[in-house]
Amino acid sequence: MKYNITGIVYVVVQFVAFLLVLAGTPLEMFRSVEKDAFFNNICISLWGFKTNCSAIPYDYTVDKLFSHCPQTLDQFHAAQAFAIISILVYLAAFIAGLTLLFCCSFLRLVCLALNIVGSVTLCVVWALMVLSFYKEESPLCPSLGYGGTFASGFVLLIVSWVLDTINIILLLLPCTTTDDAQDKTEEPPTAQE
Repeated sequence: MKYNITGIVYVVVQFVAFLLVLAGTPLEMFRSVEKDAFFNNICISLWGFKTNCSAIPYDYTVDKLFSHCPQTLDQFHAAQAFAIISILVYLAAFIAGLTLLFCCSFLRLVCLALNIVGSVTLCVVWALMVLSFYKEESPLCPSLGYGGTFASGFVLLIVSWVLDTINIILLLLPCTTTDDAQDKTEEPPTAQE
């Protein structure tokens, strides 16, 4: 059985992108630059606030943390929803890619559609985080970039989005293998060979 190199690269890159989205979603999006006198580092993820980044439980959920900041809270809720959608779409694209590799060449367009949808949904997540980082909602709701920086979860989402974009380009490349009977017959070498 002969595999298409582009298909193999697509499946590997899609698997890595899926793992990065899966790992990056629960991790912190923002981290304080300076260590506080009482806490190690302060971290904010899509799901909550930690006074110690290495701790597992959250000290506050985003609902409690941004209770007086409705716009920021809505941005975090939307980012949560789109992050979960992105995980599911990236998983579906990986499964479709595996199926494409072993059979069903018509799934190439399905993979392309899934990658485009995944690219858009993940772009929404990190764009909302960038908006929260730079935009101040009110004097009581400063931007999250005030005294902080982007953290590992955000970086993983960006890297995953870049890998997804690479996969879209791979899927747009012309397919080099066909299943035509004419391609499977061997012809004797010509005099020029």
